[in-house]
Amino acid sequence: MQRIFKLFILIIFIPMMAACIHSTLNLREGIQCFKAQDYRKAFIRLKPEAEKGNPDAQYAVGYMYYYGKGVVEDRKKARFWITCAARAGQSDAIVALGILDRQARRDRELFQDNNLQHFPVDNGL
Repeated sequence: MQRIFKLFILIIFIPMMAACIHSTLNLREGIQCFKAQDYRKAFIRLKPEAEKGNPDAQYAVGYMYYYGKGVVEDRKKARFWITCAARAGQSDAIVALGILDRQARRDRELFQDNNLQHFPVDNGL
């Protein structure tokens, strides 16, 4: 009976350990690729980790989306991932989010100050 219990524990424990090791390797390889500026490979490895909630991976994915590194530039997705990382306490993401917020405020003010809130074509409607 005790052997069956130990076997049962091993059957459950080994796949869990393999998943953890795979996740750690993915993160480590993703960070190495990011530092080597191989952004496409970094994105492929880090995006699943970001989706699992890793704040460092979330920030890196947000950075790559923001600057179009290894992925098509998408400021909306960038803000989403950087916000996720900042909420999880990732310090670089917190700073980046502050910069993005100030930039968005300046853009709104510029838009309002220059009277750009009209239709580009006045057809007399």
